[in-house]
Amino acid sequence: MKQAILAMVISVKKQSSHSVAVRLESDELNDATVIVSTGLDCERTRIKRSGGRLDVTCKGDPRAEVGDTVPVVIESQQRN
Repeated sequence: MKQAILAMVISVKKQSSHSVAVRLESDELNDATVIVSTGLDCERTRIKRSGGRLDVTCKGDPRAEVGDTVPVVIESQQRN
């Protein structure tokens, strides 16, 4: 089942002149089996981390700052 959640930006770090790493956090990420997309501009790759965290690499400026909330579309298994 797909659903949209909100995740908070907890860090934004420039990796090179062409990429920025953004770490998102939300308890609802724990239930996600697949990360479909995020609302970050220039999103390139997504890696789910334990503890409700998601690392996203963006090519260019993601237009996000620490404390912002970002929509994340996730897919999770339905609970019985």
